[in-house]
Amino acid sequence: MKIGLVPLISPVHDQERIDQTLTGFMEGLNQFDITELSFNQLDEVEEYDLVLVFVKSGGTENQFKDIYHRLPQPVYLLSTSLHNSLAASMEILSWIKSRGGKGEIIHGNSEQVKSRLMALSSINQTRQKMSSATLGLVGEPSDWLIASRVDPEKVRERWGLRIMKIKMEELIELYHQTDSTRAREVGQKFAEGSRGMVENSEEDLYQASRVYLALKEIVLRYDLNALTLRCFDLVTGLKTTGCLALSLLNNEGLIAGCEGDIPATVSMLLAYYLTGRLPFMANPVSLDQEQRTVNFAHCTVATGLAEGYKIRSHFESGIGVGIQGMLTPGPVTIFKVGGKDLGEYMVKTGEILENTGNPNACRTQIKVRLITGLDYFLTRPLANHHIIIPGDYSDLIYNYFSLTGEVWDLRF
Repeated sequence: MKIGLVPLISPVHDQERIDQTLTGFMEGLNQFDITELSFNQLDEVEEYDLVLVFVKSGGTENQFKDIYHRLPQPVYLLSTSLHNSLAASMEILSWIKSRGGKGEIIHGNSEQVKSRLMALSSINQTRQKMSSATLGLVGEPSDWLIASRVDPEKVRERWGLRIMKIKMEELIELYHQTDSTRAREVGQKFAEGSRGMVENSEEDLYQASRVYLALKEIVLRYDLNALTLRCFDLVTGLKTTGCLALSLLNNEGLIAGCEGDIPATVSMLLAYYLTGRLPFMANPVSLDQEQRTVNFAHCTVATGLAEGYKIRSHFESGIGVGIQGMLTPGPVTIFKVGGKDLGEYMVKTGEILENTGNPNACRTQIKVRLITGLDYFLTRPLANHHIIIPGDYSDLIYNYFSLTGEVWDLRF
């Protein structure tokens, strides 16, 4: 990680002596590529993953005022326990907030500072990636997603993310043009990595693999970072499914969501950029308020997220390829953004207790016990699809929304 460090030190202090006392602290951060920037180099801050104002001593408040307008927002103040650094940092941060700005004091020992810098780097890089990303909407959102429609212009204004509409006819045309040999190779490799097929035939795999190759061509044609597919049109029109295709695309780091659901797919993309973990998009199927458990299910999952998978049929239609993935029990984060401009979000933590096998639900199924209650799902849900991320990333997600953009509406 490339860090630009802007040092502040009072002229009444002996700079050489202060730097000597900070040697041990700085050595603890030697894993980072740190470049000290003079005030004359503040026009070059875009070259760095993170810019820190290093408040080395007290008496530096007015120095900060002079350079504030040239610093990127939010402002990160690196503080130590020496030379009244913390006190000066608090005065500066209070001044920033009084002007409507955003900022944070980074304070602690080298390990604590190191951990925070890694998190902030992830937040900044995610913000940059989201602001330049293009999400392809292949077909229209599914008809039943009545609460999941967005205003593309408002989304772009808030996030920077571009939503590109792509006609389903274009995908179908590419589907019919796919190389049959390549498609059969994709299907065979997918079968070899599985724990077997249940309701399917090799022809089912072949047809589903053609969808994957066609979507890959769409990705290359439009230089997409993510896509969401009106997949039920494939079920009714081509008698196949998109479940295998979406799984493989997610494995490759090209975030792919179901049913033309833009909010859920943007949630997946943000989660992937922020945590580096493959996300699982699923429906809540049932819940138990006393036990604080929610059962989630969907017919596709990134097989790279699963510890194993079976090839199944699509639940609702009984045709094509669905995926029954087995996810590893352990901590998870439940996450979603929503609203016309995707200005609302929810985040909860829990634990996968087990993989379930309900015959009346989609193929990949997990039972999750949440840390807090379930009122959100019954009183203020952000539509149906939610994103499950392996691990507890709630603090990182909270930080992302608190440090970026305008005020966000958090749903509990």
